[in-house]
This record gives sequence, C-alpha cells and structure tokens, in this order.
Amino acid sequence: MADYERATLLKAGRMLDCTGAPAREDAAVLILDGRIHEIGHRDALEAPADALVIDRGDETIMPGMVDAHMHFFGVASDNIGTLPTEREAYRALRAAGEARKMLEAGITAAKCLGSSVGPDLRRAINEGHVPGPRLVAAGEFICSSDGTWDHLNIPLDWAKSLDMLADGIEAVREIVRRRVRKGANWIKVGLSKGHVDDQYHPWGDDPMKQVASYSLEEVKALVDEAHRNKLKVSAHCIGDEAVRMALDGGIDIIEHGYGIEEDTRKRLVDEDALVVSTIAQLYFHEQAADPFHYPGWLKDVFQTHIDRMRRDFELSLRAGVRYALGTDLIGFPTHPQNAGAKEFELAVEWGMDTRQALVAGTHISAEALSMQHEIGSLQKGNLADIIGVTADPERDIKTLQNVNFVMFGGDVIVDKAAGGEAR
Repeated sequence: MADYERATLLKAGRMLDCTGAPAREDAAVLILDGRIHEIGHRDALEAPADALVIDRGDETIMPGMVDAHMHFFGVASDNIGTLPTEREAYRALRAAGEARKMLEAGITAAKCLGSSVGPDLRRAINEGHVPGPRLVAAGEFICSSDGTWDHLNIPLDWAKSLDMLADGIEAVREIVRRRVRKGANWIKVGLSKGHVDDQYHPWGDDPMKQVASYSLEEVKALVDEAHRNKLKVSAHCIGDEAVRMALDGGIDIIEHGYGIEEDTRKRLVDEDALVVSTIAQLYFHEQAADPFHYPGWLKDVFQTHIDRMRRDFELSLRAGVRYALGTDLIGFPTHPQNAGAKEFELAVEWGMDTRQALVAGTHISAEALSMQHEIGSLQKGNLADIIGVTADPERDIKTLQNVNFVMFGGDVIVDKAAGGEAR
C-alpha cells in the first residue's frame, strides 16, 4: 500500500456490486488512486492511517449508472430542426452543461450515438476541462441519402455538407475513416427508415413496415472498415429486415431491435446479440406530447411504436435476449439526459426484475461501451465510479432517480449528506 497517492474508505449499509450477486450488508470499499482495491465488511476492512473515511450510514452503494444510448445534440429538444443550422460552438457548450447534470445524477458513463460535438466533448471531459460521464462518442450519424436521419427539409447539397450521408461501398468506407479522423471511438449507422410517404421518416410510421437503408454489402464494408480501425459499430434497427441485416453484416450492438419476427428473435438469442432498450425516449415523448403541442398524427405514431416496442421487449426478455439499458435521450427540455434512471423503472415495469435491470443498466451497459473490465460493477481493480441512494434499489428501483452520492474515479462529485451541493 505504500505506493498509493490517494486512499478512501467508503462505508455503507448495503452494497450492490451489479454482477448479479446478492447484496452485501454493512459493506466497505477501499479505494486507492481512484480504483477499487478491496471490498469487505465495514467493521473489518483495514485502510491506511491517512485514508479519507466516508460513511454513508444506511445507504445503498452501487456502480454508477451507464446510459448505453443517448445523444448530446446541444440544441433544444423541442426545436430539433435547428440541428443543421445551429453553431457548433454553442452546441458544444450546451452539451457540456448537460453532461455535468448527467454526472451529478449518477450517470457516470454514456455512449453518445450520433452528434457532431460528441467526440470533442469526450476529449474535453477526458482532459479535465469540463465535468461529465465517461464517454464513448460516435460523432455524426452515418446514413444513406434519404436514410434514417437525412434532413429531408433542406437541399441535398446542404445535407451532404453535414457529412452524414454515404452511398455505396467505397463511400461508407470513406465516411468511417473521416469519423476516426474527427475523434470518434465508435461508429453509428442507420439501417432502417420510413416509407417515402411516411410522416415520421426517421423511425417510420409503423415499426412493422420499415424500409432497409443499406444493402448487406454496404453494411459489411462499413463494419469491416470500422473493425480495421479497432472501432465497434452500433446500428439503428427497427423492423425485422434491419435486425437481420445487422446480424448478417457483423454489427456489434443492435439499437432498439423491435418490430421483429420470432425467427429473428431466436437468432438474437442463439447468437448472443446485445440489444439496447431505449424505452425512455418514447416515454418522454408521451409526457411532452400535450405540453409541447405535438400534432395528433405524431402522437399516434409514437403510440404505435411504444406498443410494438413493449410487446417485443416482453417477448424478447422471455426468450432470453440480452439487453443493455439506453435511453435515447437528446436533451432539455423534453428529453433531459440526466433523467436516464427512468429507463430502469420502465424496464422493470415492462418485465425485468429489479436485479436484472440493475445489472442491465450497469454491468451489461458497460459491455455495450466495451468498458466492462473498467466500470459497471464494483469489483477489485475497477474504477471507483460509485453512487449512493437512500433505499434499496432491489426493493424500490425508483430510488435511482434521487441519487445522494456520486464518486467518479475516487473523487466525490455529489455528497448530499454534506449539504446537498455538487462539488
């Protein structure tokens, strides 16, 4: 122990390591230089004489939450049409403020799956310039012309200048290289879209009537180029054709993954595919619909999607599909990223037991970021990203929406028992 620089002994009434093991009562965690050095009983675990002792009393401690799918758009979510026109500097500054709120809410890691400011925000957080969760960032979306996120309300040349459109095998290889050049450490591609006459083009009016955005050959080329650069690929997949294409094309993580048939569900299980849930995005649309004056047709579209998403989530859970928890939240005011704990509650409401949800939103979500050996569980050697809550989350999953204590790499970020202020 003589080589350490910082030592902290964290004590609590209960500890969930989020590996699926039972809770440990009267726990203590010894943290050296920002990592978990040892776990034991609060009355027995020895610490260096100069260690900082933090006693959380009867609280439950657990790993920080991991949002496996979100976006730092950096524009008002009720005016998303400004994405092609808003200045990047403003978007980055706004996103930095949202990142701090996420960290203070106990979301200590996240994957930003589509935003041109994501890689630079990740860099600023890593260099210590702004506070925020550990980030995986895909940079701007990748889609075909008329694909998932194409801005159909602006001229094609303008849309192309945003560097999100790629058509053809060589073009998808080139755009992956440009993402790497801009600092992305993950790739995000859209594999499904609505019909030409659908009113809600990005997700389509009906999850069972999606159109494929790419050919299988294009998907394989994109994945090959990403993997050559040591990056993994997430794919927006709604509808059976898109999910099957993702499996056939070697996609690493399937986002959304509903609107599917039983044989495709069986493939997800047999191939041990990882699917990210994204329930909260539609939930917050429901909550925003009346206050923000959504048109009737859009309310109907979101209801169609949430009904099918819930049906497939329940069926897939029973079949044994592996889920990480991601929110798909894009920012204030309608979809605040610091409300990510709602995903845990919704997953339980839709059929997960609480322990399963806790593991899905920490350990498995860390796997969805390729960080499962660093974060997402309280185990020796992992980074000390730890949160504390008053109640036992296995009994009341909603307690995650009111985090009292946040430790990030061994540093205390929030300690409400010490006055309620983030520091």
